Amino acid sequence: MASFDAFFRAATGEAPYGYQARLARDGLPAVVRVPTGAGKTGIILAWLWRRLEGPDRAGTPRRLIFALPQRSLVEQVAREAVRWLENLGLVDEVAVHVVMGGAGDSQRRWRLDMHRPAIVIGTVDSLVSKALNRGYGISRAMYPIDFALVVNGAQWVVDEIQLCPESTTTLRQLAAFTRGGGGASWVTAEPTGLTCMSATVSASLLDTVDNPAPAEADTVRIEAEDRVGKLAVRLGARRRVGRLAVEPGDYRSVASEVLRRHRQGTLTLVVVNTVAAARGVYAALRATSVPHTLLHSRFRGVEREGLALRVAADPTGAGHIVVATQVVEAGLDLDAAVLFTEAAPWPSVVQRAGRCNRRGLLDDAELWWLPPVRHLPYEEADVRAAVAELTALEGVAVTGEDLLDRDVPTTEPEVTVLRRADLIALFDTAPDLTGADLDVGPYVRDADDLDVQVAWADWTPVDATGRPAPQAKAPEARWRCRVPLGELRALAKRTAVWRFTQAVGQWTRVSDRQPARPGEVLVVAASAGGYDPESGFDPSARKPVPGCPSLDPTLEVASVLEQASGAEEAFRQDDASVAQGRWLSLERHSVDVRDHVEALIAAIGLVLPGPVLRAVAVAAYAHDVGKAHPTWQDALCALAGPADREWVDAGRPWAKSGVDGRLVYPDATTSFRHELVSLLLLDGPLRGLLADVEDPDLVRYLVLAHHGKLRIQVRGPDDTDDDRLLGLKHHEVVLTSELLGQPAGTLTVDLDQFGLGGARSWTRTALGLRDRYGPFVLAYLETLVRIADWRASADLEKAS
Repeated sequence: MASFDAFFRAATGEAPYGYQARLARDGLPAVVRVPTGAGKTGIILAWLWRRLEGPDRAGTPRRLIFALPQRSLVEQVAREAVRWLENLGLVDEVAVHVVMGGAGDSQRRWRLDMHRPAIVIGTVDSLVSKALNRGYGISRAMYPIDFALVVNGAQWVVDEIQLCPESTTTLRQLAAFTRGGGGASWVTAEPTGLTCMSATVSASLLDTVDNPAPAEADTVRIEAEDRVGKLAVRLGARRRVGRLAVEPGDYRSVASEVLRRHRQGTLTLVVVNTVAAARGVYAALRATSVPHTLLHSRFRGVEREGLALRVAADPTGAGHIVVATQVVEAGLDLDAAVLFTEAAPWPSVVQRAGRCNRRGLLDDAELWWLPPVRHLPYEEADVRAAVAELTALEGVAVTGEDLLDRDVPTTEPEVTVLRRADLIALFDTAPDLTGADLDVGPYVRDADDLDVQVAWADWTPVDATGRPAPQAKAPEARWRCRVPLGELRALAKRTAVWRFTQAVGQWTRVSDRQPARPGEVLVVAASAGGYDPESGFDPSARKPVPGCPSLDPTLEVASVLEQASGAEEAFRQDDASVAQGRWLSLERHSVDVRDHVEALIAAIGLVLPGPVLRAVAVAAYAHDVGKAHPTWQDALCALAGPADREWVDAGRPWAKSGVDGRLVYPDATTSFRHELVSLLLLDGPLRGLLADVEDPDLVRYLVLAHHGKLRIQVRGPDDTDDDRLLGLKHHEVVLTSELLGQPAGTLTVDLDQFGLGGARSWTRTALGLRDRYGPFVLAYLETLVRIADWRASADLEKAS
């Protein structure tokens, strides 16, 4: 076993600080109380060492969920994690997933390889929404998978919790629900944990209704013996405070002072409270020859990656001026010789000051401040308190700990507390009959407004409305930009903003009657403008957005791997069943998926009762039997070319086709779902598959839920006839051939259990399973079957 010291040195080239070594030795605590600039990101390596080399590998969660405040840029943390993995030779063993960024492989690997360690990095709103079964920016069918993966086998680390009180409260409540003891919590399928990090940890923030504040023994802080070497230099770093002699809002004068005080070969950082103010200062700097960069949260992933690289590079020559918003307060390791900042709530001031003389190598670093024009997006009292404190510090050279020790009042935010009943209600991922959904915004809203994800694209309109084709899918995450809901409304008033609406199976326009929802993925025509690669989202920008992807459908359909990236798929579509390289028999695919799920269970070392694991294996084996239905087989076999039609028809039943195309059903069965037929077959002629299963209802549920489209409720988006459901007619008779070792028989379709009321109710059965196994474990069992199905369909090697 490699020592943590050697492991850390191999990754970073430096020795770990004392408190970092304690994290590795003793495990990740409930609280890490460490100032900004003191290497808190190194907790990633402490977790990784414990998972791969430490004394309690089985007890260390296999996924690290690293969450940053809502408006942060996460790319620098991700790039650092990748660099460490490269230095350790672990790139192929540990996935790094950037939520709302990165290419497709990054988006899907952490899901497909659920048995391997992974580092998932994102902002709290994008990550906590996953933990609430309503993941922002992914398809509805993906909600349960991401929910399962971030509440089972997940070590959460939340950085700078004082900047995200709502999300921290929600996670503290979730931690209470995952302890597995008493009537108010549920067990998880794998170990899970939560660590909150900040220099200033409010006891009231950590003390939630179901989760008392952690004991002092569960807190790691910098001790006296840790204050040596480079850490001592960093902690002793000073910057002299001064009031900038310009009027608030006079961006030309601010820019003039920035240029006057900027030093060659160094970084000058300007931090203001709004994007509008940042754009104002940046515009006033355009004429300078000094390299300068605008940085805020409203850039697409493709631009954010470049911006993060540019601002993190050591300045040379004329130096570098960065004009930014709150995005620099967490996740960015910047070291400015001179800092200019607008007054903000004191915790934000402390974070910004930590980006000035961060390494402690300067004895003349400067911190210049001025009041903002308006207090928004902050509370006016908080900004006034900061102004008073900064005024009192005029001419004083302060360390970060000096600033932390100042008793500056801040408003205690009102937070919405997640209760057990709220989480239970979120387990059902089906929208209501109008297409509306439960809003998790109150549990994740840490900024002035929540965001949507907007992508600009080119497409050929399919009708006079200008909408994309129904088969068009939103561009992947790196083409999306986070846009506050309020600012999206300004764009939507002058041009069409489109969402994919599952209920009607096509793109519909966002409107006042049908407004955008937090985390929703929307598209705008590139020709309509609204975005500039240099300045980011700007609803008033009219120039076409250059270099955008196309949404025009191709003959190819989405592969299984694309689905694993979280892409939206229309309710009617079944893309994973076509164009899979070769025609694959239903018998062969059933065996493959069972083998894959058993390999996953073994590789994970899953400790669940044997009968439960047996049910999972049977569900994996039986999940696709509904594809034997003539309606589905006719649609799949119709894709075969004339030369292949005869042998394809003779080889029925198939699970996958070897050619491109889309399944087309008769008009009356436009929303045919084979997983419903699978459930009905298990209730009928294939009930023998359940003979040795202790809980047949668990198998039935996992079979029905294996695409994430039918779970607690079973209904189609366009079903209006009480006697029809998803292409099936009540009491219709279907002859079945010999299948999966069961004899030929007859299926009489019985839809009574899916109606409202009555003695038999599928919804009541599913909710009983949720309550029996708990939401965390039941979602995890769903995920096992679905990941095994993906891995078998993609012909991946079995997990080991």
